[in-house]
Amino acid sequence: MQDFETEFEDLMDEAYDLPNGAAKIALLERAAEIADLAGDVASGYEAREAIVEAGSFGGFPLKAIVAYSWQLGQYDRNPEAFDARTLHWNYKWVIDDVPSFPDVPAEQIDSLLEDLRRRYRAYGVSDRTYWYYRFRLSMYMGELERAGECLKEFRKLKKDGMSDCSACELDEQVKYLLLTRQDEQAVKKAAPIIQDRQRCAHVPHSTLPFLLLPLHRLGRTEEAEEMQPKSYKLIRDNLTFAHEFGEHIGYLSVVDPQRGLPLLDRHLPQLESHEDPLNRMMFFLNAAALLRKLDRIGEPYVLNLPPSSRFYELADRHDELRARLEEEAFATAAALDRRNGNDYYVNFGQELLKERG
Repeated sequence: MQDFETEFEDLMDEAYDLPNGAAKIALLERAAEIADLAGDVASGYEAREAIVEAGSFGGFPLKAIVAYSWQLGQYDRNPEAFDARTLHWNYKWVIDDVPSFPDVPAEQIDSLLEDLRRRYRAYGVSDRTYWYYRFRLSMYMGELERAGECLKEFRKLKKDGMSDCSACELDEQVKYLLLTRQDEQAVKKAAPIIQDRQRCAHVPHSTLPFLLLPLHRLGRTEEAEEMQPKSYKLIRDNLTFAHEFGEHIGYLSVVDPQRGLPLLDRHLPQLESHEDPLNRMMFFLNAAALLRKLDRIGEPYVLNLPPSSRFYELADRHDELRARLEEEAFATAAALDRRNGNDYYVNFGQELLKERG
């Protein structure tokens, strides 16, 4: 028992010293495994709580979902043994990632949202967070009209102990305006984020990349150019921002395609096996748009992909690489649309390639 405790504590200490990512996840999974072998539920719960955070914010959402499901089962069996607030708070991180996986039926997503609502009511908070995540998940599932209705319900309720921070809530409302093609209103609403008056651990990181092309479309090209390198510096080392990497590439495809190539070289090997299908799809679409643009304008270019990349052999066969990226992206888009009961992502992808390629 003493050997187990020493090994577990050493693994947890080593993991806590690492940034979120594959190495940290591996240590935490090993810690959870030896806790399970020792029959120590409390230690297994602790390790999985760390996996949920590291996975949610380090590019491993599926691992976070699996770890959280285990935690939820343990909590339901013995609620007095665990911290209720942390468990309820982390439910938001997990439910946020579920729609990215087309194999999860829409009915199950709805059931999870209703389960969150039930648990939050029992915990003593309002439906505000429920409506906020209905709003977010409706956006992710291409149901923009429904998202607008949920946003109205969310705005009727006051903040409580489970509410996201003001910066995160503002970020999502800006993205809704962008998805509904309200560029000017979105940029205006984002002013507190742009001016650094609203921020948190993930804002402005997750906001600014989506404002680059809207600013460009509005003729505010100098602002977009000044924002791009500063925005990219905030996210370049964190795989949580896979979609945001793609937005930078998409913007550069429009304004200066050659500047997008180093980002493609850097991030394509990281994203080709990313756990989140939706974010991987969005990156692939933007990467394909960049290759389309370069081929269309006839500029020569060289891709420097590592031999470990599954696209390595296509690095000098640009048409084949672009076609492969589009094929994989649209396969995911079609799968998401089948699950969601619409044609949102296929149409979105076609429009993206038309604008950015």
